Amino acid sequence: MARGDINVTVVGNLVADPELRYTNNGTPVANFRVASVPSVYRDGQWVDGDGVYINCSAWKQAGENAVESLAKGMRVIVTGRLKQRSWEKD
Repeated sequence: MARGDINVTVVGNLVADPELRYTNNGTPVANFRVASVPSVYRDGQWVDGDGVYINCSAWKQAGENAVESLAKGMRVIVTGRLKQRSWEKD
């Protein structure tokens, strides 16, 4: 990986079935979204914390495998490079 990459691992559930598309040169890429909601101990009980929704892409054979084997609601572990494409100023 290139210098300065931010490597992350996310554990969560698929929001929808992965979708397979192809680039102009025929390279397969699967896109999917993962929801990760932590449990937080608050007022003597465990409750859902603030969730994070992350858009993911899997390229080539990994993308084809994701489409064939994953479905909405499944628990997944995703590891890869984090890329920020937009941001909002507070």
